Order: sequence, then structure tokens, then C-alpha cells
Amino acid sequence: MIPISYNYRNLLVRWKTTLMTACGFTLVVTALIVMLAFVNGVHTVCAVSGQPENVIVMKQGTFDEVLSQLNDHLLRQVEITPGVLRGSDGRPLCSRELFMVLTQWDDRIQDYRQLQARGVEPVALEVHSQVQIVEGRMFRRGSREMLLGRGVARQEQREVGQKLMVGQIEWDVVGIFEADGSSFESEVWCDVNQLAGHFHRDGTFSSAVLRTISPAAAVDVAADLRHSRAVSVEAKPEVDYYEQQAEQINIIYTGAIVIAVFMAIGAVFGVTNTMFAAIGERVKDIAMMRLLGFGRQEILLCFLLETLLIALVGGSLGSVLGYAVNGLTMNTALGAKSIAFAFKVDASILVMGAIFSLTMGIVGGLLPAMSAMRVQPLEAMR
Repeated sequence: MIPISYNYRNLLVRWKTTLMTACGFTLVVTALIVMLAFVNGVHTVCAVSGQPENVIVMKQGTFDEVLSQLNDHLLRQVEITPGVLRGSDGRPLCSRELFMVLTQWDDRIQDYRQLQARGVEPVALEVHSQVQIVEGRMFRRGSREMLLGRGVARQEQREVGQKLMVGQIEWDVVGIFEADGSSFESEVWCDVNQLAGHFHRDGTFSSAVLRTISPAAAVDVAADLRHSRAVSVEAKPEVDYYEQQAEQINIIYTGAIVIAVFMAIGAVFGVTNTMFAAIGERVKDIAMMRLLGFGRQEILLCFLLETLLIALVGGSLGSVLGYAVNGLTMNTALGAKSIAFAFKVDASILVMGAIFSLTMGIVGGLLPAMSAMRVQPLEAMR
């Protein structure tokens, strides 16, 4: 077998061409990793937003709580569904919620911004057990007090004891909560009656979340509500609801692959031209190796390996640059909502980047390597 040091020395001699070709691989792999990290981050947020023991109930025919409206009479029937747990006070663990996406002027940025407000009752902390108040206290019922999700507190630059304008009224920030990085951290929570009264939504709710004893029980309760003749509602396990929300981001995943493929075609042509030029300069070297006893397959592997080395350098650099966005936080739209998420680069994404880079190397280097393999030693030495 031809020593790998031969390929290494030739790449160093043509270091400028090698570097430019490797940069094509770097750009493709970096773009692929960043786009996949975006999708992975959004999916992670949605995955932790729902709890398998919870059932979300909305108006029949709606698939987003923003568009749903439920009244008090209907919810009184929903919350007595068999399988719904009861709290220490004997009342069903049913969180009646009013979710609103508000658009209002922000003097700090001199532009309109969206604020997601969720009106809840105290029982919400028992139903959404992943929500933990880490600073301050719970708001008092009947007061204009609110809790800020960690993402909102960071975005709005607010702390406990300050005020936040919602609609035409300033609300007191009395606490900050975290929810395992879920979409709830992109919301403000306040008393449901105060929120409804301020925006003339008295007596209506967006959704109700029911707590059951287990994931299997949640599936059964959701099925009972969907098939009930007493109530007409859309009910599903909370995890299914957020998974359905995350499906909207799948188009970005498809787009990422399509964009990466088109970029890869350019990189493949680049490495193909580079290797054809390199082989043209080394025809006599190839002829001499053949005369020394190296076979055609060894010549093929030699130049294919050289292409893979370029792909390895470019792909490694692309992986390092792509990994740099890991943990970077930003907001993105998900249906009618806006969620804060962090780019997430995991091992599977890095492996995909490496496979993508090496595949480009093989495809781009195969034709030049086959050309080198067909060199006739005697004719090349003339």
C-alpha cells in the first residue's frame, strides 16, 4: 500500500489549493450543523413542555389553544371526567387557563413586541409540576401581580419588585419561575380573572389541563373526552399537543437538508477540479508507482484517501465552527406562539456532519481517482 505520508506531503506542497478546497467543506458542514442545531433546540423545548400525565382540553376542531374558547359550564363537566386526580382540598386537578399573545409598543426598542400571557389559577402549579418559582412568590388571586418565565425576565430585563406593562396597565412582578427549559419560560403568568377582565374575556378560557395518575390514564381520559356525548371538545395528552406543535418546524429540517445538498454539490465540483489538477501534475509520479509494482486499486485508494483527508480537515473545522452556536439562545415563532430556545448541538448532529463531509469527499474524489488508476505507465514516462 502507498504510504499515507505521500498524500500528506502533496497536500502540504499545494497548501493554498488544499485550504481553499477544504473551506468549501467547512462552509457546508457549518451550515448543516447550525440549521440542525436550531431544529434540535426547538424540538427539545417542545419535548419538555408537556407532561405525560396531563391532558389538554380545547374547543372541538382547534389544534392551538390560541384559537380555542371554552366556557365555565363546559369545563365544569370536563373536570369531573373519571380518571382526573383530585387535590388535597378534594377539588379536581383542572387548570383553567387563558392564553393570549399580546402585541404592544416597547419604548426600549422603539418597536412593537409580542408578549405571551397565561392567566391561571393557583392549582396550575400542581398540574404543571415542572414549573418552579425560583425567585419571589406566587401572585395573589384578584391582584395585578404576575410571574415571569425565566426567558421573559431575561428578554424584558425585569426583576422581582419591578413592574411590567401589559395592555394599558402596569403589573407588579412578584416572582420568576423556571420550567425545565420548556415553552412556559417564554410566558408571563397572572390571575386568570384579572387577565380576562382587562381584555374583556370574562367567563372564557383557552384551554384546561387535567392531571391524571399516569401516562396511560392520560391517554384513556383524552379518549373518553373525545368520544363523550356530554361534551364536545378536543382532548389529547399534553405531550402529543406539543409534539404536534413541533411538527411545524420540520419544514426547516427539510430545508436544511436541501440547502446542504445544493451547497455540497458546489463543494464536490471544487474537490473534483482540485484533484484532477493534482493528478495532471503528478502523472509521472503515478507512472513510476505503477512501475514500482503498485497496482491500480492501490493508486485508486491513494488518491481517494487524499480527497478524504481534505474532507476530514474541512469537516473538522466546520464541526468546530458549528459547535460554537451550542447553547446560544434566541426566540422563534411556533404557530401563533413565540418560544425561547437554545441551539443544541449533540453527538448525532456532529456525526451527521462528519458523514456528510466524508460522503462529499468520496463522491468528489472518485472520478479523479479512477482517472489516476487508468494512467498507462509507459506512455506517461515518455
